[in-house]
Amino acid sequence: MKTTDYNIPADKTRHLQTFWESPRQILFLDIETTGFSPKNAFIYLIGCAFFHKGQWCVRQYFAQSPAQEKEVLQAFFAFAASFLHCVHFNGLAFDIPFLQERSKKHGLPLFAPQSQCDIYKAIRPYKNLMHLPGCRLRQLETYIGLNREDPYTGGQLIELYQTYGERQDETLLQILLRHNLEDLVGMMQLYSVMAIPLLFEEGRFVPQEIRLQDTADASARQKTECLIRLTADFPLPVPLACRGQKDILGQCFLSARERTAILKLPVFTGELKYFYPDYKNYAYLPQEDQAIHKSVAIYVDKSRRMPATKETCYTKRNGRFLPAFLPLPDGLPLFGPAFPERNHWFMADDTFFSNQALQKQYIHNILKSLRKTCP
Repeated sequence: MKTTDYNIPADKTRHLQTFWESPRQILFLDIETTGFSPKNAFIYLIGCAFFHKGQWCVRQYFAQSPAQEKEVLQAFFAFAASFLHCVHFNGLAFDIPFLQERSKKHGLPLFAPQSQCDIYKAIRPYKNLMHLPGCRLRQLETYIGLNREDPYTGGQLIELYQTYGERQDETLLQILLRHNLEDLVGMMQLYSVMAIPLLFEEGRFVPQEIRLQDTADASARQKTECLIRLTADFPLPVPLACRGQKDILGQCFLSARERTAILKLPVFTGELKYFYPDYKNYAYLPQEDQAIHKSVAIYVDKSRRMPATKETCYTKRNGRFLPAFLPLPDGLPLFGPAFPERNHWFMADDTFFSNQALQKQYIHNILKSLRKTCP
């Protein structure tokens, strides 16, 4: 078995400082195998990247023959045992199950990190948002502007490894190690895309400004829109822009660059209705065009009231309203023009503008809704 260590240039890993305060517990992992099935293929190379003495390093465990696979596994497992968090690319579907199956084959304890991050699984739901045809490693590397020197795929290296087994050619060995090294360094640079799911799914941002502004549409008609400016916890690797597709989301727009994101939302100005949920406990007053509770309605002449229905059990408010993205935070009643109404609204008043926690929950719901509907 051969063990090889490399130091990674700082310019390729500097961005990782924003994600972890203590990267010493982080281990990046990538394996090379002689096939796709652990039942009839084996692992000939395990590469891992870790933080040591102020810089990121790569260590590779290479089996010079099939007989050395067990030795490679044992050496890697002993080293990996001190790390809490494992990062990989499609590792939940390939690397981890492969390692576990080969461990069983040799009677070794199963490799089971305390926590894992699969970059592929995390970023795949954002393929359309990033306007990508797929989320393969090299597609994502190209997306963030990385260029590889290594021209080989993992499948092509199987034949090279078999040839190495016959010749023990040092040039072939360097090709095999170089491919795995570039996979690991590329994965570490690619980790910058994790800023996207952290923004959209985990709400890793701070609202900086929310304001209503008067503007004009393409036909020069006056309208009001809501402008929301956010600061993301992590810098985005590339600019993002998206608009929702359906209903009120079709009028919502997001643009983001580095740590700044801007949301533009439609604003409804005028009169809307709040529908009480327990309509059987209300009476409708036709002349006033509103519903009141039965405990109060008993003081109104019977000729001026009638039992409320789902459609008439409402009170009216006039003002400016923002679109609601469910689940709506507690304390924000829903309004709409009629019952039932698909596009609900809530009043843009002090209840909303004075509560940053409520604002953050609301914005988080918008971002998740936009991600799901982006074409």
